[in-house]
Amino acid sequence: MKTIGKVLDFIPDKDRSRIVTVSGGATHSIRSGASLSFVAESHYATVFFSSAKNVRASVSSSVAQEFDVPAGALGIVPAGGEPMTVWPSKKESVAVVITPSAMAALSEGEYDGKIFEPRPMMATAIDPQALHLASLLRSELTERPAPNELYVDSIITFFGIHLLRNYSGAENETIDARGALSPSNMRRIREFLAENFTRKLLVADLAAVCELSPRHFIQAFAKSFGKQPHQYLMGLRLDFARQLLIEGKLTVTEVALLSGFASQSHLTFTLKKHCGLTPMQLREGK
Repeated sequence: MKTIGKVLDFIPDKDRSRIVTVSGGATHSIRSGASLSFVAESHYATVFFSSAKNVRASVSSSVAQEFDVPAGALGIVPAGGEPMTVWPSKKESVAVVITPSAMAALSEGEYDGKIFEPRPMMATAIDPQALHLASLLRSELTERPAPNELYVDSIITFFGIHLLRNYSGAENETIDARGALSPSNMRRIREFLAENFTRKLLVADLAAVCELSPRHFIQAFAKSFGKQPHQYLMGLRLDFARQLLIEGKLTVTEVALLSGFASQSHLTFTLKKHCGLTPMQLREGK
């Protein structure tokens, strides 16, 4: 296993399985009931594989709270936090550590130069995505003689973006001051549509990509792109259909279905309406 670097030195229990990466590090531990306290020099998130009742903990406050921790729960301590935890029973967990500089770089890339940080959170709610990523880390740390640092670092990167999107002030950065989509949401929806325009898509599907209600999404999308979502989607399908028709390798029915149209007649009607040509006229170059 990679030699332990300073990035994980602030974590007291040294008997964990651990690895240091470019972005931070990850640890896996199975511990009996105990107390734990330290100063978090980096952003520190823990996913618990075991449940427990009557856990006492605080993040950066002198007042500890008592609560039950369900299996699959996620707890977050931002850099600079001073957590204290009293765990009354045996626990298994994976901790993900992300350095402040790595988190800042992720935030700048995700939110067009803006820097956000995860907010503190007690481990009271299950986070399925965090649990999935933690399970991958647990397997890598416990089932391989030497964990792959690049693989672990990629999971840590996914984990960091997940924290930013769901547990920081960044989740409110969905629209800009004009009521249009934020730059990051414009990028997300453009990429999503480019990859999925041939599928049957509902406005609710598109709104979910930007974490907006359908009504707010439609308004913000129109201000951002100058057209309604269905018009933008239809433009992508028509461009793709025109390309396939000009190539001439597929039947009109095949082109229609591959481009996201319900049928050949649907493609013919839409193409005639928007381009003034039938599929055969387009194919023949008229």
